[in-house]
Amino acid sequence: MNLQERELSRETKFVGKIISVDVTQVELPNGQKTEREIVTHPGAVCCLAINEQNECLLIKQWRSPLNRLSIEIPAGKLDATDESPLSAMKRELNEEAGYQAGYFEELNNFFSSPGFSDEMLTLFYCDTLTAAKTKLAADDDEFLEQMWVDLATAKQMVADGEIVDLKTLFALSYWETMQLRSATNG
Repeated sequence: MNLQERELSRETKFVGKIISVDVTQVELPNGQKTEREIVTHPGAVCCLAINEQNECLLIKQWRSPLNRLSIEIPAGKLDATDESPLSAMKRELNEEAGYQAGYFEELNNFFSSPGFSDEMLTLFYCDTLTAAKTKLAADDDEFLEQMWVDLATAKQMVADGEIVDLKTLFALSYWETMQLRSATNG
């Protein structure tokens, strides 16, 4: 069965600092027509940053859409259409936490919410962290606090509902899998 929808038209309804919102008219596989509301986003990066004590870097910040504090891995959006995910991740790690890393590995690409948004995130792993020689300033509207936690503490924070951010849950799952593989390989 062909599940592909055919886009008939697209109209931009809103353009903001981070996102834009388009309304598209599509033809469904059965020939019927409907509308889709699509949030377009430049893309983002996030990283599982692990220190020498085998702790993960987490960032606390207020998230207005949730009306609550959120605890997340370091992350941010691509600032320019030609900025590479790795360059963006290095910048964000410095801006949000004041660190640089001697090693980065791209782990995965994933979509945050494909039902209505095209935002693709690139997840990196990094270690060999050192204080950045020159700390970049965080965005004017960002107020951040950092913390380091081991895997057991992170898992408890998930169980207690303290960590509810999907990219962070995904990264913590990767970290747990990495540790399990390391333990079985010896």
